[in-house]
Amino acid sequence: MELAEQITLLDHIVFRSIPYEEFLGQGWMKTDKTERTPYIMKTSQHFNDMSNLVASQIMSHTDVGSRASSIEKWVAVADICRCLNNYNGVLEITSALNRSAIYRLKKTWAKVCKQTKVLMDKLQKTVSSEGRFKNLRETLKNCNPPCVPYLGMYLTDLAFIEEGTPNFTEEGLVNFSKMRMISHIIREIRQFQQTPYRIEHQPKVRQIIHIQIKF
Repeated sequence: MELAEQITLLDHIVFRSIPYEEFLGQGWMKTDKTERTPYIMKTSQHFNDMSNLVASQIMSHTDVGSRASSIEKWVAVADICRCLNNYNGVLEITSALNRSAIYRLKKTWAKVCKQTKVLMDKLQKTVSSEGRFKNLRETLKNCNPPCVPYLGMYLTDLAFIEEGTPNFTEEGLVNFSKMRMISHIIREIRQFQQTPYRIEHQPKVRQIIHIQIKF
């Protein structure tokens, strides 16, 4: 529980730090993305750091039984993240478990209990990118903040709108329909950014995670 809470707190600190200006103009896809969208880049790096941490913690165990127990623990942590509305955390953990280095551990997975496998399947379906994140979007509709959504979903939406819709109409007027679509997405992001978690910072647990937030 404490591990899931601290992961959620870290994820939300990183997520809420992104200023709305960075969501305009697809800066995160440009060659100078680090200068244009430093906070989006830090959010992406944090996601990778957390996913790497989970994978390396599992791989650090030398015997099959310990690795299986570690997988069971991390799936349980992911489920608590789901209960805390931290869908970014769920994806950080499930993406680590789907890496080939871990996915191919047949002897280890044979020792993972059936209940954990069923739970993992359920979590993966919730955050799956299938159907443009259909299940996650439905979940977020019924979600009361605080919440940490998966940022990649919104960045994909914004890129789709920017590339598929012109800034001006055929008459040369500003395309307000496009602006409304973009503002709707940013408003949803801001809604999730503005509601904080009431979770206390636990330095001991943070040391276990080995990740420091530098902003």
